[in-house]
Amino acid sequence: MKTLLLALMMIPTMSFAQGVVTARAVIRDAGFNANIRTVELKHLTSSERFDGEFFKVVKGKEGVAVSMGDADRNLVLRAATTYFHLNKARDYFVDKLGSTYVAALPKIIVRIEHTNQFNELGHFAHDNLEPQFNNALTIPAGSGIEGRGVKPWEMEIWFRPEKKVHVDELKIKGGNGIGEWGSVLSAFRQQMHMTSMQRFLSQLALTQTSDLPTENVIGWENLVRVAGTSLLLEAVYKYADPLSRAFSRKWFWLDSALVPEIIYHEYAHVALSDHLELSHSSAVIEGMADFFAGQIADSSKLATNIKDHNVFNGKKATRKQQYSVQFETADYANSDFVFGMLWDLRAIVGEAPAPQFVYNLRQKIDTNSTIRKQLIEGILDTCIDLCEHPFVDKLKILQRYNARGI
Repeated sequence: MKTLLLALMMIPTMSFAQGVVTARAVIRDAGFNANIRTVELKHLTSSERFDGEFFKVVKGKEGVAVSMGDADRNLVLRAATTYFHLNKARDYFVDKLGSTYVAALPKIIVRIEHTNQFNELGHFAHDNLEPQFNNALTIPAGSGIEGRGVKPWEMEIWFRPEKKVHVDELKIKGGNGIGEWGSVLSAFRQQMHMTSMQRFLSQLALTQTSDLPTENVIGWENLVRVAGTSLLLEAVYKYADPLSRAFSRKWFWLDSALVPEIIYHEYAHVALSDHLELSHSSAVIEGMADFFAGQIADSSKLATNIKDHNVFNGKKATRKQQYSVQFETADYANSDFVFGMLWDLRAIVGEAPAPQFVYNLRQKIDTNSTIRKQLIEGILDTCIDLCEHPFVDKLKILQRYNARGI
């Protein structure tokens, strides 16, 4: 038995043969289940590190690419998974959509296991500031500060490490103490399911509870990204009931570097940044990235059925939701409402033309576009350009969106 175990430990996670580099990475199978399988890594410029023509995967603030032979095999798995899926996403925009903008982009630094906050002037916020976990984000390029030794940087993609958060850390009141928490959160949960709730929960905590210190609220805010997965909404809702807390999930986490659709979503932000800035999140911007994440994944579901790496609800384009004016605010940027709106276009303009339709749509909207005005107008204008029967198809689009309450 010892000999067998030793032999298994000696099996390499990387393979080099006839110029082909393979690695173990998290991928989806035909049933949309997540499995660790051997994949081919394309466009590499190194046989020893995750450094390629278009992406360089590093750990934290380091400048050297992650070694394929690193002793931390979980780090290698994350590096291989992000590298593989980012190249898949890039190939999609270049080969399928003919993006000259993406084709001309400089090599992108991809940071995994990176906990520093982003500073728009200094690149990395100071190490003493609250570390970040359980999210991912794409940052814009910066000019740096020459006098302080901060060098300029190009766009980067950051994948935070997972951190298991126990339900008790959420400081949820039980029994009769939940008061307005239960009714308010229930209403929001039914309406939203997947929503970025940072400021809402912070304000609610400060106004509805007297024994919840501000420093705990700040800690809560750092558990999720502004445009990330809504851990707190689901967790607080589920565990406000003491009986539910006793028998349901106790721990929450998101390993964003191991969820393919999150990787696609982040690269979509890069690909769309010629027209949609990376300065802030909105429902329209996040919905556009969600659409292409779904296209690349060939699924109307994002970040679901992958509980080893993600215990959140994920997103579903087919989720039935009615429009609410609250969707227009930054607090609700992560609703999958716009994802569903854009996915609906596949039924009208066709599944094959829909990606080019939505890609062209980015030219009709901007970073500050709202759902009900600029997004709708942009979709109708794009239909004039690309729909086979513009007049009829525009009526179909309006009819479908009217059913969503717009």
